[in-house]
Amino acid sequence: MNIGKMALVATSVLLLTACAAGPNGQPNASNSAEPSASPTPTPVYVTAPLTGVVYQEGVDETSFTGKPSVACKIDNSYAARPQFGLNSTDIVFDEMVEGGLTRLVAIWHSQQPTEVGPVRSIRPMDPDIISPFGGIVCYSGGQYAFVQMMQNTPVFNASETTEQGKGTFSRTSSRPAPHNVIVNAKKLAEQHTDLAAPAAQFTYAADLKSSTAAVSGVEVTKSFTVNFPQASAQWAPSTYKFKWLRTQDGEVHKDAATGKQVAASNVVVIEVKIDRSYADRKYGNVPKTVMVSSGTAWVFSAGKYVKGTWSKASATAPIILVDAEGAPINLAPGNTWVELKPAGAEGKISIK
Repeated sequence: MNIGKMALVATSVLLLTACAAGPNGQPNASNSAEPSASPTPTPVYVTAPLTGVVYQEGVDETSFTGKPSVACKIDNSYAARPQFGLNSTDIVFDEMVEGGLTRLVAIWHSQQPTEVGPVRSIRPMDPDIISPFGGIVCYSGGQYAFVQMMQNTPVFNASETTEQGKGTFSRTSSRPAPHNVIVNAKKLAEQHTDLAAPAAQFTYAADLKSSTAAVSGVEVTKSFTVNFPQASAQWAPSTYKFKWLRTQDGEVHKDAATGKQVAASNVVVIEVKIDRSYADRKYGNVPKTVMVSSGTAWVFSAGKYVKGTWSKASATAPIILVDAEGAPINLAPGNTWVELKPAGAEGKISIK
């Protein structure tokens, strides 16, 4: 090879080397054999509307956020206990019915078990309790006037009669009638994907320690009890996840699905008026809890409580909780029980 050709080859090699090198002679990143790192995706978080619990998409199960809630009228008599699925609920209301006893309105959204119950009949206050959630309500009969009231709400009515043949209602042989109606909440919600998810009902703190009761509340050293004429609900603080553990009428209240004691992150006690203008031939004047109203509230979270005021502007409006200064009372993230304590001599709250 002559000198001219050798010079040309050397020049070409230098040019190729320069193109492959970056500043200061380092390899050019665009030509490196090392693959470039993919950008880390930004985590997406969603908040459960009825518990305030935050979930991460792709890590936690979040499909429930698009589903409707399922509210059921749950029997709370001695023969009905222990009930199925109470520890899977997002929110439960404890209401007074005939004879001074209580029944429950339980709402499932974050979790929707295949067995909840026993399910019983509708009552006159239930439309105002359930309407803010939308979604589905399930019940087993009721007086015609009360059923009509429930049907005139923006809630899909699923009764034992209308759900025949759909695989959602059943009668268990393990309980005597009428305490044996069981509902498949999961299947019921899956059959109504056209219904919207519920709106948020309460306001929540970012975590347990920043809930209003935890920050500025008074400690509950032993327990607190809500008394109805013929029923009582006692709640005792637990150091395990700072839950409240429930005792019903002097006996440990358990969930038949798990065998564990019923527990709640928050217990909200609101003082309510009772309307007795609904007459019944058999039971006399059926008590109706007045929900579109306002009154005193006690909010229990993190082993403490704070006293304030509750209000509800309309049948479809949520319950608003504020403290003595008018600031919102933020609950701890988690499930909530609402004790509807009758005003006057019929209801009492004692805190120890």
